[in-house]
Amino acid sequence: MKEQEASAVKTGKKINPKFNPFPGLRPFSISESHLFFGREGQSDEILKNLAEHHFVAVMGASGSGKSSLIYCGLVPILHGGFITEAGSRWRVVHSRPGNAPIDNLAQAISESDLKKDALAEEKAVQKNITSTVLRSSSLGLIEAVKQLNTEKKENVLIIIDQFEELFRFKSSVEDEAKSVNESTAFVKLLLAAIHQKEAPIYVVITMRSDFIGDCAQFHELTRAINDSNYLIPRMTRDDFKNAVEGPVAVGGGQISSRLVQQLLNDVGDNQDQLPILQHALMRTWDFWIENRVDDYEEIDIEHYDAIGKMESALSEHANEAYDELSESQKRVCESLFKTLTEKGGDNRGIRHPTQVTKIAEIAQSEPNEIIKVVENFRAAGRSFLMPAPHVPLNASSVIDISHESLMRIWDRLKVWVDDEANAVNMYLRLSEASEMYQEGKT
Repeated sequence: MKEQEASAVKTGKKINPKFNPFPGLRPFSISESHLFFGREGQSDEILKNLAEHHFVAVMGASGSGKSSLIYCGLVPILHGGFITEAGSRWRVVHSRPGNAPIDNLAQAISESDLKKDALAEEKAVQKNITSTVLRSSSLGLIEAVKQLNTEKKENVLIIIDQFEELFRFKSSVEDEAKSVNESTAFVKLLLAAIHQKEAPIYVVITMRSDFIGDCAQFHELTRAINDSNYLIPRMTRDDFKNAVEGPVAVGGGQISSRLVQQLLNDVGDNQDQLPILQHALMRTWDFWIENRVDDYEEIDIEHYDAIGKMESALSEHANEAYDELSESQKRVCESLFKTLTEKGGDNRGIRHPTQVTKIAEIAQSEPNEIIKVVENFRAAGRSFLMPAPHVPLNASSVIDISHESLMRIWDRLKVWVDDEANAVNMYLRLSEASEMYQEGKT
């Protein structure tokens, strides 16, 4: 930590903090809607589109808060019955395409229908049954929903988060024909569900706006997006101010006005800074709790300076987790993050959610060794890797970085990503040269 540079502001009122209200890099969860500030009123437009079309594509830049807006903005008002004809009973099924779009959707649907204490064998059987139903025809999603133990007049909301993973899946699977067929079948499942009236199914997809051009390969999907989409607007200075002060108040803290102004100045016009801001605030809160002199000291500039400010807080925090590892674990860590991240041909940061067993294979390690490293980067107060800390990990767990911004900000990961990209480019150049040589010989 850096030396404290200013004296913290004291308030005449005793401050009794209850909990740290900032999630760090990860999105807010549905249960954290009371902590979600800064995008008030935007859910109404999404709700209007969803009610009319049973579908909406929510798009925005990386770091704009798409997932949080759905979980903490849209879902609560659905449960409030604001789609009048649909009522207030909703089952929410959340999935991501990842490396197995249909299987991941099958798992999400089956898990929504099982008790939390269901045995692993029961979960596996239910997932396989649902996957078979989904793959039976383009009406598979409709049939799978019909088979759910839904209550009377219960609606089903299918959230496909980070829809752009579907395009990465197509380009990463070795069997190109298989990946194209699976991607096409997945899109058809969603479209068939929103164009029927037998079952009350609603679909929301979230997608980075820089992937919108990739949707053109699916003609009917393009039409659906044109009919019903919501582009997340830029946050204003007042929006960012609410995103800072609102959670602090709910968490029982108090923040000085001069620190609020400093944070707003540091964000500036960089709209992708929201996750970085949330992480810096999480760290600042923790430092304030551990180091405040008395119960009257506000969260102030000295606490923010001590964690490295927005410009370096994330990198310092990630390096702190890395430095706690043994030398062998550091080698595993490098393989882990190189597996989970990639720099695309257009320099776009790309995430690759990957199963523990696959990471272990690539790192030439054991699944339990991978899990130990992952746990260090998703421990309480750290949110660099997902799933969240309360989710138990095993060899089948899928690991992902919490946000693309980690690739841009963490200095060590930037080097790893660049090294991997350079190695890939070198391999491609050598392969091309070899092919040209072989052609010249024949």
